[in-house]
Amino acid sequence: MASHKRLIPYLAVFTALSALILGSTPITPARADQPVKIAIAYDVGGRGDRAANDAVAMGVDLAKMNLKLTSLDIREMVTDGTEKDRSRRLRFLANAGYTTIIAVGSGYENAVNTVSMEFPDLSFSIIDDGKISNLNVESLIFDAQQGAYLAGVLAASASKTNKVGFVGDVSFESSPAQGAAFVQGAKSIKPKIDATITIPLMDSPATALSTMHSKGVDVVYSNWERNSSLLAAMIALNSKAHPMRLVGVLPDQYWLQSSKSKGLLIGAFTKHLETAAYDAIWYARKGQTFGTVLSENPNIYGKLYTLTDAGIGMALVGEGQNYSATIKAVSAVLKSGKIKIASF
Repeated sequence: MASHKRLIPYLAVFTALSALILGSTPITPARADQPVKIAIAYDVGGRGDRAANDAVAMGVDLAKMNLKLTSLDIREMVTDGTEKDRSRRLRFLANAGYTTIIAVGSGYENAVNTVSMEFPDLSFSIIDDGKISNLNVESLIFDAQQGAYLAGVLAASASKTNKVGFVGDVSFESSPAQGAAFVQGAKSIKPKIDATITIPLMDSPATALSTMHSKGVDVVYSNWERNSSLLAAMIALNSKAHPMRLVGVLPDQYWLQSSKSKGLLIGAFTKHLETAAYDAIWYARKGQTFGTVLSENPNIYGKLYTLTDAGIGMALVGEGQNYSATIKAVSAVLKSGKIKIASF
């Protein structure tokens, strides 16, 4: 890890939420005759989105301060969200002499895959996506199964009905594995708990949540991030007679910062995108790489952030804070490697 070790606390970037509910494998290096110039390609919205872009920007700002960098060293651009624009901006940066290009989010997957092949002498990083096998691309991803396991622990600890549920986004290949990890975490606390996995094949999780609610589920973990329909559905179902609580994901679910989430949210699996951004910049400026082989066939290179390196965590809010000791204890066991998390 870079010498920054202790970054600004993660939720500091989400001030609205805090106020509301409080053997390395190298990638292809840049050409020796080129100065190290870094570019950040933000997703739609850029700085100020109170989500992934702001988390990355926090890491960028810390790197600028610690490494004494200016806008001449790091250029920041924002896409309009179309595939054409994403590719156009990456090509512009590559042709403009930027030797390390860091893209934010899986929305850049196709563009990074294409443009990195066109510029094999340049280094690319993509934050929160792990599907590109090009040798000059470093994928910086986060251990969603550890997060789901902890979410299961929190859900089971907080459940009064002993019925909990996972609502997965079908667009994520890892959703079944996350569901399995969630159930395992829940049963580690209450072996006989009723833990349901639902991955709806539709544009809204409302029906799946309604079914869970009718069965008595009172705590739900979900990685749904496409829109705020998950929050709207839970608000509609929540009642004094049958309350429902939510464990979410930050910074992906930007709508968790809405005042409407107060009273529902008890915790969130946190992905420290600011750490990944800082690392990518720090190592690039030092002329070093830090990736390993994440998978084979296809070969994916990069870094998986885990509880061990504080690249992920579980933020507790509201009622969830009552279970901080449990989350801390389970996190320590996960770090030790004594728990083998189930896969799908």
